[in-house]
Amino acid sequence: MTLAEEFLALSPDRRRIVHERLVEHALDKWKAYARSRGAISYQETVIGTVQTVDTSLPEHALAAVRSGVGIADVDARYGEPIAAMQDKDLYFPDAVEFAYYAIYNFFRKYGLKQEVDDWLIVNQAGSSEENEKKWAGVLKKAIQKAL
Repeated sequence: MTLAEEFLALSPDRRRIVHERLVEHALDKWKAYARSRGAISYQETVIGTVQTVDTSLPEHALAAVRSGVGIADVDARYGEPIAAMQDKDLYFPDAVEFAYYAIYNFFRKYGLKQEVDDWLIVNQAGSSEENEKKWAGVLKKAIQKAL
């Protein structure tokens, strides 16, 4: 069985365990990028204002899902950066963008209880790892922890 098939064969509760481990990995990638950049800012094309990225937001999103506290606050804070990314005002390297979206979609699925494809989160978190061979090991360990 492939890793994808193993993941898809898991129950929803076990998939969540895998998702959480993979999002932790994506969060490490995001934090390393944020540390290397310092303050991250961008200019909105609609209004022309300069915005600063809240680099702690992905970590707060994961914490909110785990605790069930602060969901509405995190949701409100995501509005601007997600819109800016979709408008192409805010740009991250591909692997970093995938890490950011993996965490955001994990938050949407488990914090906001929105419909998000389970494999999308796995795929985005996986795309945050530039070394494909390393990623397979990360996914395999996450699946094993969920069993």
